[in-house]
Amino acid sequence: MLNSEAWKSAHPDVAVNFRIFPYNEMHDKLLAALVSGQGAPDIADVEISRFSRFIKGERVGFVPLNDRIGSEIDNLYTAAATAPWSWEDQIYGLGNELNTVVLAYRKDIMDSVGATTPFETWDDVRAAGQKLSAGGKSKMFAIHDIAFGDWYMMAQHAGTTMFDEQGNYQGDNEKSVAAMQFNHDLVHKDQIAMIAPAEAADNWDPPTYWAAINAEQFVATWGPPWHLGNLLQQVPNQSGKWTVQRLPTGLADSNPTANFGGTGMCITEQSKNVDVAWDLIKAVNLTVEGAVTDFRLRTAYPSYKPAYTDPALQEPSEYFGGAKVGELYQSVAAEIQPFQQSPVWPEATEAMSRIVITPVMQNQTDARTALTELRAEIERLKQQG
Repeated sequence: MLNSEAWKSAHPDVAVNFRIFPYNEMHDKLLAALVSGQGAPDIADVEISRFSRFIKGERVGFVPLNDRIGSEIDNLYTAAATAPWSWEDQIYGLGNELNTVVLAYRKDIMDSVGATTPFETWDDVRAAGQKLSAGGKSKMFAIHDIAFGDWYMMAQHAGTTMFDEQGNYQGDNEKSVAAMQFNHDLVHKDQIAMIAPAEAADNWDPPTYWAAINAEQFVATWGPPWHLGNLLQQVPNQSGKWTVQRLPTGLADSNPTANFGGTGMCITEQSKNVDVAWDLIKAVNLTVEGAVTDFRLRTAYPSYKPAYTDPALQEPSEYFGGAKVGELYQSVAAEIQPFQQSPVWPEATEAMSRIVITPVMQNQTDARTALTELRAEIERLKQQG
């Protein structure tokens, strides 16, 4: 986007210095700079799971963007574009990704076991998975046992979130328990899933994870565009064999999608170039050119609605068997569960993995007991501040 003639013409004397850090280091350095009052950049990318670290205390170290966004707010799917970086009615960051979660699977393999697709219900998925598992080579899904993402997506699909609108924990409600039990049962009761290959340094999709997909050890997954986009890079030999659809029905509210992931661009209060910083954020997030450029570069589907008429977002996907992935994302976008922030969000998700995900997925405790135990831990975290 920075190579566009529009940007060069408007800012001929501006140089943009990109600095890239490892995930944890970047957020730690940024927090330290904001607390100390010196050393922060003009713009910082803040990942969705780390933003709440910056809203603790008496002051948020970012510039509110409400007035600058203005009427463009109506052109955004706010659940993905602004809500994760908002606190107490102020918008502090703007994200360009619409991380709509959908179901993906090997269409050729589903055809080979006689499954009718697209799947209407999760019972239909289970039936296909049981036929598939009988062959002994493959399972449908890989469910993580050291990462909270699978539960987080299914909880939204069921119609709930970890926190309510006031930032209070509600992860032990019936819908959340059902979502956790759903993941457990896919592995231990239905036996159509396996525990996902993972490592301490990469608890989501290390090389062993993609090696398992390449070997057809599991042939279906659910996730947002960035997750599905990795299939194109990591499993190119399966191009044309996959397809996508909205999430099936049969789990509580059965919302057709969920939201998972995202990074917001924030202007720090230490910035001496606030107007130029905003112009850059606007060019990347609130223009068709910026949105489509990112889509072409890394398959990030935009949260900016005016981009949806661009032909690039309407093209059939060769990898996903000719499916119009963009149309699918757009069709479910309005039904994303609203994001509910909390000052203890990162600590809570880490505790979720330790207290709930690992013991439940390792069949050491039940979903209701673990999610109830998590409430006490989150209350302790809140008291610590």
